[in-house]
Amino acid sequence: MSTPRPRSVTLACVYGGLGGILAAVALYEVLAGWGSIEVQDGLRQVLEPTGADPDAVLPTLRWVIMALLVGAIAATVFSFYAARGHQSSRIGLSVLAGIGAAGFLASGVAGLLPAILGLLIVYLLWTAPAREWFAVMNGRTPLSLGTAPSVPSAPTQFPPPGPANQPVQPGQPVQPPPYDPAQHATVPHSGAVPAGGRPRPVGLALLISGIAYLVGALGSGVVLLALVGLRDEVTAQYEQNDLLQRQLDSAGITAGEMVTLGTWLFGGWLVLSLVGLAATAWAASGAPLGWWALVVVSVVTAGFAALGLPVGLVWILGAIVVIVQLSRPEAKAWFRRA
Repeated sequence: MSTPRPRSVTLACVYGGLGGILAAVALYEVLAGWGSIEVQDGLRQVLEPTGADPDAVLPTLRWVIMALLVGAIAATVFSFYAARGHQSSRIGLSVLAGIGAAGFLASGVAGLLPAILGLLIVYLLWTAPAREWFAVMNGRTPLSLGTAPSVPSAPTQFPPPGPANQPVQPGQPVQPPPYDPAQHATVPHSGAVPAGGRPRPVGLALLISGIAYLVGALGSGVVLLALVGLRDEVTAQYEQNDLLQRQLDSAGITAGEMVTLGTWLFGGWLVLSLVGLAATAWAASGAPLGWWALVVVSVVTAGFAALGLPVGLVWILGAIVVIVQLSRPEAKAWFRRA
């Protein structure tokens, strides 16, 4: 029988999920139209009253928006898994909500309502019913439901086999009852390693990471070959296309510099994809260090994929899901079995 989820956890996850989705959509629209005149003028109007130089701040601001987008996606994923009782997702959602609340408070009166919502999410996730529910879902006994420590007592004297009313003679040895396997059966607990194969979260993480890094390696390899082997043709296409040329002008770089930048980015993505495939294979072997390797590569992937938005959005989401699945108790227990 499953333990019912407290209303506080449900509300926190709904608020966190909806807030993450809305924030991700808004930030994605800003990044998608970053090179447009409307977005640049709007950002300049916001920065000029503060006395900051827009030309110096805009490149840094773009990196900040990318990081916020990754955080919004992570909050959405954490909300989904926290609603299922995942302890690490609960902590991750609490941290992101707290950081978001602090950032909104620093923005002034306009950020007061989102800041209150962020603090409310943190509070709801750590109420007493929420703490008890997460403890039960993760195989721990809550303090409020715990039992008093047992006191050692004298060994139990079992009557010898025979008629029920037959008295025990003084000095006669007491025979223990026959062994009953049912009384010594092991009760499975949360996070136990299933016999006969890897846990489902590990299999899902390996499947997602394997497909993502394989597609990334093949795609980046093909593009990298085109940029290196057909560099002059690609540069000419940028220079002859009016739309692409206007985007280059707004970014302040030439077509040749753009091709060079793309070569480095896709080269780096190819290397990261190959490392990711190796880490996936290492984790599939069940080695404890393979767990660490895949988690670290997934974190790096989420950050690097922000450079390739909007296409990189798929890899950001996949990396977050892989990290969440690998942090589940049964996944950690499976890697620790060796």
